[in-house]
Amino acid sequence: MNPLFPLTTNPLVLLSSLVLLVLIAVAFFHLNARPSLSTTRNKNKVQTVLLVGPQASGKTAILSKVLYGHVIPSHTSIKENEASISRNWSRAGSKEKVEGDGEDADKAENDEHLLLKRPLHLVDIPGHPRLRTRALAQFLPAATGVVFTIDSVTGLTGKNVRDAADHLHILLSLITLHSNQTSTSPLPLLILLTKTDLTPTKTSSQTLSRAKQSLSRELERHRLSSLASTTTAGARLEGLEPVTAGAGEARGVKGVLKAFGANGNGERGGLPEDEAEVLSADAFQVEGPFEWEKVEGSVKWAVGSVEGGEGGVDYLWQWIEDL
Repeated sequence: MNPLFPLTTNPLVLLSSLVLLVLIAVAFFHLNARPSLSTTRNKNKVQTVLLVGPQASGKTAILSKVLYGHVIPSHTSIKENEASISRNWSRAGSKEKVEGDGEDADKAENDEHLLLKRPLHLVDIPGHPRLRTRALAQFLPAATGVVFTIDSVTGLTGKNVRDAADHLHILLSLITLHSNQTSTSPLPLLILLTKTDLTPTKTSSQTLSRAKQSLSRELERHRLSSLASTTTAGARLEGLEPVTAGAGEARGVKGVLKAFGANGNGERGGLPEDEAEVLSADAFQVEGPFEWEKVEGSVKWAVGSVEGGEGGVDYLWQWIEDL
């Protein structure tokens, strides 16, 4: 027996040693365990919602409506637009109480019932094919939900609906990749049919039914095409002029992501920034013909308009606050 390490039968000493070993094991586990992104999102005081969709589908108008309570003139975005929002202006009542000067405006500004439970970080993702995938790969890991916008007037026919379906397929693929990499449920998705004030002769149910059928048909074509080839994205993007972001913009994106629990190098999410690479990963798949019921995760549909009328942005606010 080694005299330097005498054995003991003292129960108190043995119990103390056992407790110490358990504490060391627990500490080691917590130091090495990597918390899931869903846990990070739930604890995060700020929720991040992405506005995604084809160009001219109303994303920037929605951002200004949510941010200011009214729409301001906008143009096609070539970079991300971000806003930090702490109030739900739709609760203020009339438009004048938000825009006006004087006592009514001050009252609306200081009204506590306008305050959100959690501040909102709203990000308008550009719809340009050269920008959308890179921006999504950078912002998606920090998101708590995604809104996909489609122009209900011009976005459901011909080339426009094909482009919308391509865009949606990229988004669903990235959401699936992110879910697989982080072992979390897919991000909640709201598909929002915009500009319904310009289609007064159609009911909400008619607009939604048409959108579901049109997008389902195009996504089924996408599924059949992907079985034969994974180079569609590269061929389709060929000939588009590149659009690059400046160094300052790239640093800004990385800074935002670090603040929301991810970094700009993709170390947490590791999502691909090239559209062809996203499609080659073949992450978003369904068994047999495409049906919306086969899409995993929460997918909801709504109609709306920044000009008010049926839907308005009320359902969007409700969806955001329920995240």
